[in-house]
Amino acid sequence: MNAQKLPNTIVVIEDIGSITKLLSIILRKAGYEVETFDTGEGACEWMRTHEPALVLCDIMLPGMHGEEVLSFIRALPHGGEMRILAVTALANPGDRERLLKHGFTEHIAKPINPGTFISQIQEHLRS
Repeated sequence: MNAQKLPNTIVVIEDIGSITKLLSIILRKAGYEVETFDTGEGACEWMRTHEPALVLCDIMLPGMHGEEVLSFIRALPHGGEMRILAVTALANPGDRERLLKHGFTEHIAKPINPGTFISQIQEHLRS
């Protein structure tokens, strides 16, 4: 079964409601549709049948860890080339390199900068 392509949709996987709300407001204000999930399990179930333009994934999630979510999405028929960005408080030396090596497209450290966040996102939508 082919996944439904959603070229203007960005998925946000984040367990802290205030961060989800902030990201959603910024993305919607820029004209994107947003699907939000507070668990990796919920996001993975949805991703089986949907192909968004971009995924923003926290790493420290309850239950299914962000790196497990990444591995699940990458294993989907439509997930191999999907742009998946780690949006995480993990900002110690080596975290970015480890996450990119694991297969994330990019690493954005929290707290995000609302002034530059959309340009960071759009850079990956164009590539």
